[in-house]
Amino acid sequence: MVWFKEEIPRCSFITWMAMLSRLPTRDRLASWGLAVPLQCVLCSTEFESHPHLFFGCPYVGAVWSRFCGHVIASPPLSFQEAAVILSNHQVVSSASLLAVIKLLLQCIIYCVWRERNSRIFRRESSSEAAVAARVDRLVRDRLISIPPPSDAAPSPLLVYFRIPPPDP
Repeated sequence: MVWFKEEIPRCSFITWMAMLSRLPTRDRLASWGLAVPLQCVLCSTEFESHPHLFFGCPYVGAVWSRFCGHVIASPPLSFQEAAVILSNHQVVSSASLLAVIKLLLQCIIYCVWRERNSRIFRRESSSEAAVAARVDRLVRDRLISIPPPSDAAPSPLLVYFRIPPPDP
């Protein structure tokens, strides 16, 4: 799920840290004895933790939903659910589709982490649509440089265009 040929290194690193629950989320900072507000900076409804921030937050759910369709029916609720999506026969049977789904997962996690940090440290916030547009741009920029796996297989970029685009 993390290390693969088509990855974007900064996105892979943040995803890896998130999977290990090693990012300094507010619940983790509080466990170290720091006096920080525990509310999620994206939704202000629950405590910020790794599971909430990347899968349970309504804000993040809205970002995930913009990329759901025929392959990803609904947003995953955990890294385990994301792994189940990646092990789906339809996904595994196509190297291009597998690369696109992995890249999408990583870019969403990366962009959500950046949005969270932007709100805390710069006091700037973006809408779900703006974050989805950043994800879309990251994925497209990476996929445009990847050749098709073989002459008969579609390029990963073509596969990505079959996934419904985020609404403007």
